[in-house]
Amino acid sequence: MSTAGTCVFCGGTGLTKGHVWPDWLGRILPTTATHHQQEIGKFNTFDPKVPGPAYSKRLRQGSARSRKPRNTCLACNTGWMSTIENMAMPYMVPLIQDMPLLLNTFGQRQLAALLVLMAMRSEFLDTIRVIQQSERDWLRRHYWPTDNWKIWIGHYGGTRSDENWSRTGYAQLEPKQTDKVGGNYCNLHVTTMVIGRLCAHLGYSSVIDFPGYTGMSLSQLWPPGCFDIQTDLLPSMSDEDVLRLHEEFARGSKPMPGGGAPLARPR
Repeated sequence: MSTAGTCVFCGGTGLTKGHVWPDWLGRILPTTATHHQQEIGKFNTFDPKVPGPAYSKRLRQGSARSRKPRNTCLACNTGWMSTIENMAMPYMVPLIQDMPLLLNTFGQRQLAALLVLMAMRSEFLDTIRVIQQSERDWLRRHYWPTDNWKIWIGHYGGTRSDENWSRTGYAQLEPKQTDKVGGNYCNLHVTTMVIGRLCAHLGYSSVIDFPGYTGMSLSQLWPPGCFDIQTDLLPSMSDEDVLRLHEEFARGSKPMPGGGAPLARPR
């Protein structure tokens, strides 16, 4: 575990500002927003039955994609992180520009590595930590995620990409009643990102197998299957679909006798 003033990935010193999203995305995606909003404790598609964090809203200057926290070292930024970003670029660019691509298993691995890296970096914009240091160590050493991650992708067909750039959610799922509740005990991390015409949904947990949801038609990217993905056949997601997709983890997690909370099953 890193300490204050050290790199959150390797624990090294000499911190530099690093983009949460790859810098080269700024050369491909138009920037239309002059401000972005960070909201906590709000659901848009349903009224939660389980208490969560108090609602708060913060308005920040600049596009959300321009966030550059100072929490990673120069060696990581210019080394293995840069390698992951550059290796994913040939597969990411056609997806965000809505160009047909046959995404083979090698490309699926490269794209998954970049999406997980982005999710890991975005978690440090929040105060809740679910992703374990061992996950960051694995990605740094192996250049692909562990099987604790599940990733699905679809085609973004909406019109409000700046509003849906990245959403992160957390949940605490327990098999039995416990008095240890709150942000410090969350064990499920969910991130939904809109990157150009690509919509990506990531679920991570080291204690449960995150299976996905019913009623959601997406293509599984990670863990990879045996088949290539024909990207022009990806299911299309509207702005409303993106919101519902991201909040499905909370809608499908409801209290049970004994304190457990099941996830919705995959299609």
